[in-house]
Amino acid sequence: MEGRYQMQERFGPWGRSGQERLRQGRALVVGLGGLGGTAAMLLARAGVGSLRLADPDHPSLDNLHRQVLYNEQDVAAGRSKAQAAESYLRSLNSQIAIEAHQVALGPGNALELVAGCQVVLDGLDNASGRHLLNEACLKLGIPLVHAGVVQAKGQLVVVRPGQGPCLRCWFPSRREPPAGSAQLGIIGPAAACLASLQAAEALKIMLGAQDQILEGMLSLNLWPLRIKRVEHRNWDRMACPACRGQYELLP
Repeated sequence: MEGRYQMQERFGPWGRSGQERLRQGRALVVGLGGLGGTAAMLLARAGVGSLRLADPDHPSLDNLHRQVLYNEQDVAAGRSKAQAAESYLRSLNSQIAIEAHQVALGPGNALELVAGCQVVLDGLDNASGRHLLNEACLKLGIPLVHAGVVQAKGQLVVVRPGQGPCLRCWFPSRREPPAGSAQLGIIGPAAACLASLQAAEALKIMLGAQDQILEGMLSLNLWPLRIKRVEHRNWDRMACPACRGQYELLP
């Protein structure tokens, strides 16, 4: 399919050489909901050569307002998110390799899932899973692009092991918030917006655009619209157990 990527190749910082780098790119998306599913779709459309996907769940009707990989037929048929995501993404781009796993991230499989990838995208909805993924990426030296969203707001952080604060530096507690998205609600545009930003950062990493990658934390609220970037002013690698290699969640 000649020319399918020509519009993004015309973008100066990208070009044909960048597209070739993406063809050889390898990304892991953990969690295929409103964040991870949308980000995975954008990476597939962009031509990332190899996508590894992981999610243990099945789509439901109350997912469909924000989770773009699924439809009513998937819900009625009882397909898993991994199965439905793989099928849909293959229909978007037959030129890429897709490896889908219907598994929950855990201490026993975190390193195996992360290994061999250039970048990991966090589409999880629980603090313990995010911290486990953070540890796996730190141990293997692989960048992690985190996003979280609830109601109409969320945050974006890029973790580059050894070069800046990790997820534990930003969020020291692994305790779950008193109410998650199920209680507080979430709107589709918020998830889609954070996922788009997440995909953009992952593409920068695979393209080698190190000087363009987000530093600090981006905070976004769509209702009302507010965007700001916050710096981690007190980062000390040796003050963070995870940054200095003391992992509490990995075996």
